[in-house]
Amino acid sequence: MKKTILYSAAALLTAAALAGCTERKLSERPADGPLIINLDWTEATEGTSHTVTGADIYLYASDGTLYKHITSAPEGHEERVPADTYTILCVNADCMNATCQDESDEHECCMHADADSVQGVVEHVYRVYVTGTDSVTVKRGNIPTEVTLYPQNVVKYLHFNLDPGYITRITDMEIRMTGVVPSVYMMDGSETAETLQSIIAPAEREENGDYTADMSVFGWRGENILTATITYEDGSVEETVPNDISDELGELPEEGGEIDVTLTLPDGGEIGLTVTVTPWEEGTGSGDVI
Repeated sequence: MKKTILYSAAALLTAAALAGCTERKLSERPADGPLIINLDWTEATEGTSHTVTGADIYLYASDGTLYKHITSAPEGHEERVPADTYTILCVNADCMNATCQDESDEHECCMHADADSVQGVVEHVYRVYVTGTDSVTVKRGNIPTEVTLYPQNVVKYLHFNLDPGYITRITDMEIRMTGVVPSVYMMDGSETAETLQSIIAPAEREENGDYTADMSVFGWRGENILTATITYEDGSVEETVPNDISDELGELPEEGGEIDVTLTLPDGGEIGLTVTVTPWEEGTGSGDVI
């Protein structure tokens, strides 16, 4: 009987010890987990000489609030975060003339073209690569959640070649176009519903007497009206009759192409104009969770 009592006591002590050990392990289990964000810029920079130098990553919690704005190396970022399901937005840090707006809202966060307040137009944007992904679940513990993001180029380019023909004594020329998209959502590069703007591009004289100008924008829609403003040696200024090229732009394939139009001066003079739209990729950035 004594031996049985001793065995029962030993069993109770062992069970209590195991229960205490289990309780300690559960209480010591971390409330966060590792998140690894890899960034692949290959598609965004294809065909260019640009090497991305860094990134801005916006990490949103499941309740939609911005958990953290991360300044990242171009290769990506790794840190422990609270266990949750996240939305991740990303843009290269070395973009030009574009600023992140509404970053506190994952659905409204967008890249917005900077404004030229003097002329009332948007600036030309360069090297803007964005992407986003959602439903990235980080579990508590030490098993990492790894996601790879593939930012995409959301900038479109137009090259203008102007032949003034017999028109001489020109000192300056600039091109204006309306219907310019001022901002795109960071999640997928799609256009926001913001009011369309205008943009101005100065033209430079080439050796053959033609003039060239370039525009770099997020996109265009609505009425895309072109006008050229010409300044002559005597200081006089003349503007061409507005020319709507929205139908021609809308008919271009995704790989771009050329549009030939004629700009007419008030006195009947004509300037031949070729608009070349270089190839672009729609902003369809994505992420793969491993």
